[in-house]
Order: sequence, then structure tokens, then C-alpha cells
Amino acid sequence: MSKEIYIGADIGGTHISAAWVEPVNGIIDGTLRTAPVDGNGSGDETVQVWKSVIRKTIAGIDDIAGIGFAMPGPFDYSRGISKIEGVQKFNSLFGLNIKEAFRSILDDNTARLCFVNDATAFALGEYYAGAARGSKRCLALTLGTGFGSTFLVDGVFRETGVGIPPNGYLYNVPFKESIADDYFSTRGFVKAWQQKTGENVDGVREIAQYAQQGNPSARAIFDGFSSGLADFLAPWIRQFNPDTVVIGGSIAKSSQLFLPGLLSELEKKNIPDTNIRISSLWDSASLTGAAMYARLQTRATTAKNSLFRKTTQFPAPEKTSPSIRGHYDIYPAFPVGTGKIHGGSDTLAARIARHKTVVIDGYEGVFWDCLIEDLNTEFLKLNKNVCWFHCDAALKQKDELYEMIKPCLGDDDSIFGKITGKNLSDWFDMDRLHKISPNPDADINILVGCGSALAGWDAPLIYVDLPKNELQFRMRAGRAFNLGFDTPADSRVMYKQAYFVDWQVLNRHKAQLLPSIGIIVDGQRPDGYLWMTGDDLREALAEMSRNFFRVRPWFEPGAWGGNWIKNNICGLNGDAENIAWSFELMTYENGLMFESDGYRLEVSFDFLMYAGYRETLGDCADRFRYDFPIRFDFLDTFDGGNLSIQCHPREEYIRREFGMPFTQDETYYILDCKDSAEVYLGFQEDIQPEKFREELVRSETQSIPVDIDRYVRKFPARKHGLFLIPNGTIHASGKDNLVLEISSAPYIFTFKMYDWLRLDLDGRPRPINIEHGMKNVDFALKGERVERELISKPRMLKRDEDEIIEHLPTHPLHFYDIHRHTFEKRITVQTQGKCHVWMLVEGKSVLLETANGLKQRFNYAETFVIPAAAQSYTLTNEDRGKVMMVKAFVR
Repeated sequence: MSKEIYIGADIGGTHISAAWVEPVNGIIDGTLRTAPVDGNGSGDETVQVWKSVIRKTIAGIDDIAGIGFAMPGPFDYSRGISKIEGVQKFNSLFGLNIKEAFRSILDDNTARLCFVNDATAFALGEYYAGAARGSKRCLALTLGTGFGSTFLVDGVFRETGVGIPPNGYLYNVPFKESIADDYFSTRGFVKAWQQKTGENVDGVREIAQYAQQGNPSARAIFDGFSSGLADFLAPWIRQFNPDTVVIGGSIAKSSQLFLPGLLSELEKKNIPDTNIRISSLWDSASLTGAAMYARLQTRATTAKNSLFRKTTQFPAPEKTSPSIRGHYDIYPAFPVGTGKIHGGSDTLAARIARHKTVVIDGYEGVFWDCLIEDLNTEFLKLNKNVCWFHCDAALKQKDELYEMIKPCLGDDDSIFGKITGKNLSDWFDMDRLHKISPNPDADINILVGCGSALAGWDAPLIYVDLPKNELQFRMRAGRAFNLGFDTPADSRVMYKQAYFVDWQVLNRHKAQLLPSIGIIVDGQRPDGYLWMTGDDLREALAEMSRNFFRVRPWFEPGAWGGNWIKNNICGLNGDAENIAWSFELMTYENGLMFESDGYRLEVSFDFLMYAGYRETLGDCADRFRYDFPIRFDFLDTFDGGNLSIQCHPREEYIRREFGMPFTQDETYYILDCKDSAEVYLGFQEDIQPEKFREELVRSETQSIPVDIDRYVRKFPARKHGLFLIPNGTIHASGKDNLVLEISSAPYIFTFKMYDWLRLDLDGRPRPINIEHGMKNVDFALKGERVERELISKPRMLKRDEDEIIEHLPTHPLHFYDIHRHTFEKRITVQTQGKCHVWMLVEGKSVLLETANGLKQRFNYAETFVIPAAAQSYTLTNEDRGKVMMVKAFVR
């Protein structure tokens, strides 16, 4: 057939109807199919009836343009997931992915299938072919089993705006002693009849018959309905100002008994010209509207949005090889042996198909719908009937969640919050979650989503992990959202909520799940999943905690960023504006890669600490537990700009205000610099705190530059020099430096006090934190005391023919120390119960060999870690001449 044909389907508690719909002519005669449905039947029985009707309806159509389903709520219409529960219909479908259930009859193409609220479908049907045709602003009401409402502006339904309640829902708006749905529905009529007569009645039709026969009680009920509906609608009509109000539903079939009274009551309220029309399409309205909604949706998008991440950096490849000797490797991986990592949805589906029930849990930001679609395609090839259930159907309402986490989010204009103590179960209505149950008639039942393991299914567990850098890229692209929410917000707000709330909660959940994970999936590539067994993961983590590891670094541009990293590290996107940071060992956000047969599977660093923090940290394990204490990162200002003038919080302040276990004490190790490079550090001898504050405030409020040199000291940067920056120290790197920042692990608690009046890369001013800074900055660190206390003076610890070991003393407030080793051939190092963090700062490469016999090359500027449990290891210089390495460790 050459015509553009859409299918409209209307799902009710007792029936399903479906028909062919043409955009111009509406429903095509002779194509209507209907069937009764038992709303209290099993999920499989219900879905099979629906599929049977759709299968019959689409017969004879070569190319279906789209299928629209009008569904009652609550329902996740964008994803096709039922949230109907506790209303004596479709309870067995709670959490079920209806969209995927139809894949088998749609030639594996559910992109053309969409869902719309039944009241909205009614409104669209009347707008395109019925009583609202030609309307600019239409309010459509369905009065029947429930009270439905839809607000249309130029044929597009609106969920927000002037005169529109949240989500466009009027049913839950308070009215008299309850809500509107209890009055303007069949239930309201039946209750009113019982109160007046003490008798039971089947429904509105019977009451209408009594009214037509002159029964005074029945007439009084309809009169009360007219006046009540007028009282309720009047303020909404005034605010929304519709040119048409369309009323449909079973109660509307008795409009002769309430419409005159409704119009009269509205006129008394000075709303005399309301154009109220009764439905002209009746039962066909929802069918037509569902089909037209499908038409709108398929025209709006015909394929998946390819922009799933917003960053200048490339996605990590599924397979790659180590870099050549002497060249920095941007995809480092720990070898786990051959045959351990598997690629593709087909291999994962085949593994899942061994089981009757499966739980797939995972981190926020995972593209669950893509994963389900890919796996279901493979299940169809295996002739498996799979029921997909979604745990997020049992999430608490967004308003309730927001009130719960609000105390942790700080002020609206602040980038800082406070670490939450909540658990993932606090996000769910646990009673509803436990109501999601497997369908005994399905070949496979899969419960999927973040928190699925909380449902308590007795089933194998799959966990889908996502590196936090990729999660942030997805958030910036508007494709990933905060825990429990499904709409994007400002990227700074989303990150704050993620850092202080989501990641804390999800990491605790992940730690509890680690021992029972059957399969781990790397979810960062929606077109190519990698997986390994939980046993292989745990064995690899154990090996790592006894030998070595290097996290996967990631790179970010910034307002002050430079080009040293761009020019010296291969494999990065040369089109990036700059590279400001390389997160070498920022364990809260880095991932760990495992290698097998060239595959690179990545998991978050947290897994290592949950599996072996004692082996990793050694004698400081009880102090830090899961919090890896030391951070390495690069700050690149080569041909860039100065960092902001800043300080970090005092120990007591960061605990009290932000809930962090320890503070952000730093050092700047100058890995490279130009001759003119400088570092801002400490105050001038004559600093006047109040005058400094006044100057900063004046600059922020009036955009006036500050002569920072009047207040803050500067020192020449020299290669391999070490500047000490304990908490409370005013400081900044100047331009033309490559700084190796060796620090305690916290990293976002930077109080920017002056930022040179520049904008961030997004065109917005960078957040300034003068008040936080003034409460923490140490004005006693000034004058000659800066040279004496904040510039490290190397001390010789050892000098012989094998090596030179220098102590680069840190500040008494630092809990870590730094040694520098220079050698020509080979050194052997004992961990002595301590975890060592290394970087090669001069030379091409060294070869590590642990006491367990594992070998690994590390190149110039690469950060790697030797866990305390390694006990002993050797480092061999692979180049001519001497190499120089720095080692940081907890004192």
C-alpha cells in the first residue's frame, strides 16, 4: 500500500481496540479490531490478547508508519513501562516493559511504537478529527472511570505553563474534602447515590435513567455535579483561557443532564462565553489520537540520537594495544589472561538465556533502554519469550525525593553540598518494589535498573558499571540524569547532586553487591558491550591488590588550560580547545581497565577498594578504608592562563560543612615549565585581611581587576621544584607550567577567591567563593615564612652507586610524604606495609617486576600504584642514562 498508514490502539481495563488510521481521513472503515481483556488476569494473558489484536490489525500492511497506544496511567509513556498498581486492574503488569513485549510481532523494530496517556489521546483525536478541530487552545476532559485532562496549544499537549497544573493533571488537584478524581468520576456518582438513597447502583448510566424518569435524587446528583464541576473548572479556565473545552468519557454521554447547568454556573462566575463541546468521535477519539501521536513522534525522530556524550575526547575503544615504549598510554589495562572478557550483546544474551529469572542492576547513567533493545533482539533469535520488568516503576515521587535530599544540596547558588548518609532503598517504595514479580509463563524474566537487586528476587545478578567520566559526559549531553529523576538540569547542579548524594548512595549499594555479582558489564559503549564473570572480576581485583595498578586517566579542557598535554600525549583529540587537567589518579572518578585478548573492559576504581582495601593500603587501611588517600593529577597552563587565586578548607571546616573525612592538602611538583613561569603562594608581609576581602568583593560585584601582586607573593617555577600547599594556603599556578599535583584525595573543595574576571568555557562566570575562602585562608602564611615553610628543600637519604634517594619534605599538616629516586640500572623496593604511588618524571620508561612475577612497563609521566601487599618489587631502567621517579606514600 502506498498510503501513510498508522495504527491507533486504545487500551482499557476491559478491552482493547485497534484500527488503521490515515492522517487525512481518520479511521479506515473495516479495519477496527476489538477484544475483551481481563484486567485482573495474569500479565502474560493480558499481553497475549493485546498482541493478538495488533497482529490481526497490522495484517495486510506492508509498511506501518507507526503504532500509538492510548494507555491509562500511571505509566512511563516515553519508555513503555507500566506503573499501574493498586487500582484493581493490570496489577500483574506493574514494572513490565510493554514496548519490548511487542518486539516479536514488529520485526524487531519497536522504534515505531509509542505510548500516550488515554486522556491525551482523546484530546488529540478530537483536535485532529473531532470537536476541537481548528482550536488554538483546548482543554480536553474525560469523565468516566477517572477524571482525565489534557491541555493542548496548537495541537501540542502541555504539561507546564500558565493555567496548567503539574503534568497537566487535574485529577489529583485538591477539591472539597478530597481530590477532583473522587467527585468527577463514576466513583463520585456512585458514592453520591449511596449517600442519598442508601442503595447501590451499577454506574452513571443507571443514575441517568433515573434522572430522565424524574427521580429527584438522581436529578439532584447531576445538578450537584454541574455546580461542583463549574466551581472546580472556573479558575483553570480563567488562567489557561481555552477557546474550546471538549468533554468526553462515559459520563459525557449524559451531557443533557449536566451541560446546561454547567454553562449556567460558569456564567454566574463571569465566564459567559465558554465554548464547551461534547465529543464528536466518542470511542474513536482515542484510537485516532493515539495514531496521530505516533505520527508526531515518528516524524520528530527516526533514529537514536547519536549525541550521547558531550566531550572533546574520544570514547574508549573495545580493543587496543599498549603504547610503544616511552610513549604515554591513555588506555592502560591490567592483564587477566585469555578468554576472560567477552564482547557483544549476543554472547551476553546467550549467557542470560541459561536462566529463568535474572536481575540486572547497575550505576546511574546506564542506557537501560539501549541495553534492553539490543539483548531482546538477540533473545528473539533464540526464540525466547522475555518479560522485562523495571525497578524504577517503584521509585518514590520526584517531589518526595527532592525533599529528602535537599539538606545535602546546600544553597542553590553554591557548588558545594554535604555528603549524604542515605541508602539506595530510601529512593524506593519498598512495598511496591516487592510487588514486581516474575511471570511464570515467560521463558525468561529480567528485572532491570538501578536498584533492581533490592527487590529480593532469587536470581543471578548482573551489574552494569559506568565510568564516572562517561557518566558526566552523558549528563552534559542531557542523556543521563540524577538518581530518581528523568529530566536534565544545569550541569553544575547535576554534578553537585551526583557527588554529594547519588555516588555516595550507589557506591554503598555497589559495595554490598560485589560478592554476589555473577556478571559485570562495561556499559560505556551502547553499541558494544563487554562483560566478564563476577568470579573473574574478583580474582582480577585480588591480583591487582597484591601487585600493581594504573587507573585510566581522563582529560578535560578548562578556562586556563594549556597545550603541553595536547602536544606530548598521543591519542587525544587534537581539535580540543586545550587540556587543563589530566586526572591521573583521582580515584573517586577514575576507572580501572582489564585486558583479555585485546579487549579493554573498565570498571570504577571503587571496586578495588571494596575488594581489597587492606591489601592496597596496608598500615593506613583502618584510617582511610574505602577512601584511597592520595591523588595525582596534571595542571597544564602551557600557553594558557593563571589558575584562580584560591585556598582549600581547614580540616574541621570540611568535616562540619561538607561531611568529608579529611581535607584537601596539596603540593605542586613542577614537571615542566617555561623560564618565565611562576607560582602564586602565600601573602605579602603587609597583608591586611579586611582590605583584601573588600578588594575581592568589589572585583566580583563591579567586574574590576584586582592587582593580586599587592596581596599574594609569587615565586619562580623551576623544573622538579616542590611547593607545599597545606589547607588554608592562598595559592595558584601561574601560566606556562605543567604541574604534577600531589595531594590528598578530595578535589572539588577549591574556594576560588579571584579568577581574573574571565568566563568559563560555557560562557558563564566561574563560581567565586569569597566567604568560604575568608573563613579558611591562613593570613599568617606571609612574608619570609612562605619561603621557610612552603617551599620544600630536598634532603639526601641515600647516595651510592645504585641510586640516589632524596626526601622532599612536605608540610606538617600533610599526612603524606614524598621521596625522589634517581638510578641508572635497577632498584629493589620494599613496601614495608605502605602503598606507594609512583611517577617517572625523567627518562623514557621503567619495567616493573613484582615479587609475584608480574611485569609491566610504565612510561614517562604515567602514574602507577604498588599496593602494600606487593611487599617487594624491582624497577628497571629501560633507557640509557639515569631515570628520576617520585614516590608518594602515607606517613
